[in-house]
Amino acid sequence: MSKVKNWIIGALALGLIGQFFGDDKPGADLPSAPPTAASSPTPQPPQTPVGLMRLPSPREPDPPAPAAIQHAFTGKWVFVTKRVNMRTEPNTSSNIIRQIEAGQSVKALNHRSGWFSVSYQNRTGWVYGAFISEDPPPSRARRAKVRPVTPPAVARIAPIRRSGQPIRSPYVGRCDCPYDLMRNGRLCGGRSAYSRPGGRDPTCYY
Repeated sequence: MSKVKNWIIGALALGLIGQFFGDDKPGADLPSAPPTAASSPTPQPPQTPVGLMRLPSPREPDPPAPAAIQHAFTGKWVFVTKRVNMRTEPNTSSNIIRQIEAGQSVKALNHRSGWFSVSYQNRTGWVYGAFISEDPPPSRARRAKVRPVTPPAVARIAPIRRSGQPIRSPYVGRCDCPYDLMRNGRLCGGRSAYSRPGGRDPTCYY
């Protein structure tokens, strides 16, 4: 029994001596792995430092739209210089709302393409601008009424329905025909029954 024990102790001692004096590089006899090829780094986009971060440039404001040119008559009361049609649209093919006589005043509301939008007697429509003016049209000279001169009563003779020569000689004091005589010797003329409609109708001429 003591021999076996001594033998085990000796084996352990030999093992320790071999490890102590042997190669201290573990895995020296193992083949070395082939060198790995160095992979090229993936290019990265340049990064701007945080302190120098570019901000988007401010957008320039759009230029203001040109202001609409307002006609001098807009908003004013103006005159129609000639009889003109008020239409539904500013063109001659649109419907006619009504006619406006020359000299009437209308209120200009808007102007487009040579036409005016006007208000007249609670109606709104378009009138061609050539017939609109700030000044009223010249009034037509009124013709003086000539009164007919009344002839004197003596010269007034009633129309005589003559169709020929008298059929007889004048009577005195009857006045059937214009050529008859009154009692004072004057012609009956318009006082005769022949000259007055609605009464007797004597035959006095051929």
